[in-house]
Amino acid sequence: MLKYLSYMSNEQDQSAETQRIKQLQRALYYESQFRNAIVSDAVCFYDVNITRDLIETDFFFRDDKKNFISVPDYVGINTPCRFTDFINKWAEIMILDLSQKTLTNISVLREKLLSVYSEGKREYTLNYWGEDVTGKKIYFNQRFLLTQNEFNEICALSIIKDYTQVKEFDDEYLTSELEKIAYEDPITNGINYFKFKEKVIEEGKPGSIICLDIHSFKVINSICGITRGDDVIKAIWEAIRIAIDSSKGEFAAHINADHYIIFIPTENKDDIIARMKSITLTLMVISVDLDVPQLQPYFGVSYWKPAKKIELAYSEAVTAKHNAKYSQKQNYDFFSIEDTKRLVKEKEMMDSFEESLAKKEFKIWFQPKYTPKTRYLEGAEALVRWVKPDGTVIPPSEFIPLFERNNMIRNLDEYIFRNVCMLQKKWLDEGKNIVPVSVNLSRVSLYYKNVAEQYKKITEIIKIDPKYVPIEITETAAITNEDVSVLADSFHKNGFSLIMDDFGSGYSSLASLNLMHFDTLKLDKSLVDYIGNYSGNRLIEHTIALAKELGIKITAEGVETENQVQFLKRIGCDNIQGFFYSKPVSAEAYSKVLNNQQFGGELKPLDYIEEHLYEFNASLVRTELYSLVVNLTKNKVLDYTERDDWKTETGIFENDYDIAVERIKNELISEEYKEEFYEFMERHNLLKSFNSTNETRVFEYKRLVHNELMRMRIILNLFKIPQTGDDKYAYIKVYNLN
Repeated sequence: MLKYLSYMSNEQDQSAETQRIKQLQRALYYESQFRNAIVSDAVCFYDVNITRDLIETDFFFRDDKKNFISVPDYVGINTPCRFTDFINKWAEIMILDLSQKTLTNISVLREKLLSVYSEGKREYTLNYWGEDVTGKKIYFNQRFLLTQNEFNEICALSIIKDYTQVKEFDDEYLTSELEKIAYEDPITNGINYFKFKEKVIEEGKPGSIICLDIHSFKVINSICGITRGDDVIKAIWEAIRIAIDSSKGEFAAHINADHYIIFIPTENKDDIIARMKSITLTLMVISVDLDVPQLQPYFGVSYWKPAKKIELAYSEAVTAKHNAKYSQKQNYDFFSIEDTKRLVKEKEMMDSFEESLAKKEFKIWFQPKYTPKTRYLEGAEALVRWVKPDGTVIPPSEFIPLFERNNMIRNLDEYIFRNVCMLQKKWLDEGKNIVPVSVNLSRVSLYYKNVAEQYKKITEIIKIDPKYVPIEITETAAITNEDVSVLADSFHKNGFSLIMDDFGSGYSSLASLNLMHFDTLKLDKSLVDYIGNYSGNRLIEHTIALAKELGIKITAEGVETENQVQFLKRIGCDNIQGFFYSKPVSAEAYSKVLNNQQFGGELKPLDYIEEHLYEFNASLVRTELYSLVVNLTKNKVLDYTERDDWKTETGIFENDYDIAVERIKNELISEEYKEEFYEFMERHNLLKSFNSTNETRVFEYKRLVHNELMRMRIILNLFKIPQTGDDKYAYIKVYNLN
């Protein structure tokens, strides 16, 4: 029994050993199969013990004809050999890329492999260009499959493959993609400006360059959104494609935003005009289909011939397009000799710039900013006029864009800033109640290093607080400057306030405003002009509400009508700048404004009075001759509203109200109404009958206008201003009833 048990035990042990051996054989078989699979298309492979720095196997290089060449023999070493020695030789003989020679050099690669394994990774790859044993250029892909043997040594199987065909395919694909990026417009999928220029030169045919953009396209983006704006851009592209004939060598490109360029190989004006009219008509239909404001295109045309630069022809076309916008006669124009003369004039301005700057021919003008509810002077914007020695005034619209294009604007920016600082200091020393005067900083100046620190030094030298000279930066300049946040922080750190000018003229997102650290947002005139339009009103309301949530003040520029003032006041706009209150004035005239900081002199109108007059005037559809405000108590006609119109109409320039009424009665009123007119308008009568509350009176009469009797109406509003004294006022408006 014991013998039997002993025999059975030995048999079981032998069986277990057999099983273990079979399992090991099976594992080795699978490992060999796997190994054969991964090295099947290799040009070379070998085993390396990385820990011991030893290549443990003989290895061969297989060429395209399946010939085997001993790698150790070819590189000039014996096997077994040190891994680092082999790598050095391999890099020296086989690798063409110098950077890869460095990468694979000596212990660098060995240490890298050990580091990779310690990080838990089991594979490392190298790619490099080299030359095989036959002298053929080959792209090597070398993989190290990392493992650990039974002695805890780090080992690897190195597999080297020929990836030349794969590399060439990838390069070809990459080249194709890069060409697509370089020459294809991402929105329209048509060609871009770079490809357009290349194509014009390749064709080599003389013809016409047509540029096109859309009037107030920025409003579409602002009101309808960027997505709808992109839809419009695509639709415009389709309209252009429909209008041109590619079979005749005509083609177009999208430049950016709403800017397009077209080439037609003809100089026939009628043919070109026909194409432009076709596009215009198509865009009218598109406006309706897309439910967007009317798409009004403007075109500019210049002639091109092979010897002429494309950029020059495009610049001429843009000049012609601007001419069309300014003239408003038609929506297209052709570059002409007159345009050439203007370019000569621009050259003269550039040549005389430095001398004019030294002679202080650039004068600073000021446009006040008022709070709409109180009509207090809140600030002003510094503007520049170029006044030549003979008295000729060159408007900024002529020289500012020119100096911006030629990077001369930086010197002018600093000149204006320095002069504004000196004027502010002068007025402060004179005891005037100065308010901040903002100074525009061009896009060019923003890109200069330490511009904030430089301007801070100017204020320190002149001894004026930076808070009195805020900096205005246009929306476009702010958005296109990648370092605008850093720039804003720099200005704030140096004590300056920042104003974003022309908001609504570009494509910024309202959500980005809190990132830009602007203190004031200035609504562009193009948005203000849309007051009265439902979508425009909602956009402005939303903008002001969001800005206030972010702690940003709002200034509306380009305000010209009472309707705009009332709307902006109602929705909480902080400040208003525009012709309604004041055109830009000289430094001398502005200094007088500082003496009297309420719009309308002594008058401080109440909100309810303004609302009353606004509503009343809105319901009266008559030709207004003039209006004025009178301080009855002080017998004074105030500088308010359309007083200049009153002077022109009556010929009366006195500030004395009694004298003015007497003269109007004697010289302008028909005989039958003289006494009645005098009784109605006479100051003492008005003061006597003055009630404690606001009241409106109406009087109709006849007066002589150019020796003809005209029916007239006077609306006279009597009011007092609570908590400002006992003075009594009259707001007088005169209408023609004929």
